[in-house]
Amino acid sequence: MQALQSSSLLRPSQLTPAAKRPMKRPSFVAASSSRPVSAPKRETDPKKRVVITGAGLVSVFGNDVDAYYDRLLSGESGITTIDRFDASKFPTRFGGQIRGFSAEGYIDGKNDRRLDDCLRYCIVAGKKALEDADLGGDRLGKV
Repeated sequence: MQALQSSSLLRPSQLTPAAKRPMKRPSFVAASSSRPVSAPKRETDPKKRVVITGAGLVSVFGNDVDAYYDRLLSGESGITTIDRFDASKFPTRFGGQIRGFSAEGYIDGKNDRRLDDCLRYCIVAGKKALEDADLGGDRLGKV
C-alpha cells in the first residue's frame, strides 16, 4: 500500500485524452464488383410456379395440423424432460420430443424399422400434406 502512495510511482499518463486528440477523417474504400448485384427476377412462366395445396406435419405439438395449431395458439410448450435416452451426462436435460408418433398406414413395417426417425417424420409429414391436398390416398404407394 505504501508503494502505491509513493509520489515517484504515481505520474501522469503520457497519452493524450480522447477529447483533446485531433479527429481523423474516416477513409472509405469503394467496393468493386465485376457485375452489379440484383435480386433474382420473378418467374413468369406459370408452369414453373409452386402452389401449396396441403399441409402435413409431425411435431411436438401433435401429429396433425389442427392439433398443432390449437396448441400453438393456446401458448402451450412442447418442451419437456428428455426421456428417450439417458440425458444425465449432458448439461441440458430438456427438449422437444415427438410423442405419440405412428407411421402405420404411411410406411410399411420393414422400412419403418430400418429408417431413421427423422426420415420417418419427413415421409409421414409429406404424405399427410399430399392427403390434405387430395393428391394422396390410393394414389400413394407404400415406401
